[in-house]
Amino acid sequence: MDGLVRVQSLIDLKDCQLRNFARPVQAVAVSPDYKNDKTYLSGGRAGNLVLTVGAPQGRSTSTTVGTAAAAASGWLGSMGLGTNTGKDTVLHSGEGPISTIKWSLSGKYVAWLNEHGIKIMRTKLHLDTGDPEDAWKRIGHVDRPQSNEWEEMAGFWAGRAEWIDDQAVGSDDADEATEAPIAQSLAAARLARQAKAHDKAIERLIVGWGGTIWIIHVHPGNESSNRSDSPRSAGRAEIAKM
Repeated sequence: MDGLVRVQSLIDLKDCQLRNFARPVQAVAVSPDYKNDKTYLSGGRAGNLVLTVGAPQGRSTSTTVGTAAAAASGWLGSMGLGTNTGKDTVLHSGEGPISTIKWSLSGKYVAWLNEHGIKIMRTKLHLDTGDPEDAWKRIGHVDRPQSNEWEEMAGFWAGRAEWIDDQAVGSDDADEATEAPIAQSLAAARLARQAKAHDKAIERLIVGWGGTIWIIHVHPGNESSNRSDSPRSAGRAEIAKM
């Protein structure tokens, strides 16, 4: 809540970034390819979804304009603006505080929740080399819950989102013959059936917000389409009923 974001490797203690955004940060999501791209997303009360391509390891930096520049030899070094301190890019803003950010399991998509609803974006990962303009392009939006209680309960109804691992959902089948059956909730059973039936190219996001639950299907786009009757697309998202 103090605006500091620290990304620390669990293997190499020298591989650490500490960054000061000067405003409360409520959500951080590290790139699935962070080891190579040193990239993460963050957001908070300022309402900005910020893409950070990080500083070299062991660097401590501040994004506050006007701070005295200083080169930091380690994450406990001076807070300042040195050379090669990384880059911040605001990908989205103006729709209220951001409470949740989640990369998809493949790394192709990222979803975040703000006061207006759920946003889904195509990331830079696994793009065709000829389609760099599709990186960080928004492909979907779902409005926040619409109910009479929203104005009173909005402060307590923090949305939660998780990308569904279909392999994990369907993994109970192999154990059914050797273990006693365990009662499943209706929602869990339905998720398992959907995991078997749906196109594996589609990634699925489950969102719970107040008394509302969505399952959102994110379809891959035809990013490299050369057909005149098939316009290029970075993907699309649709709500799938439970």
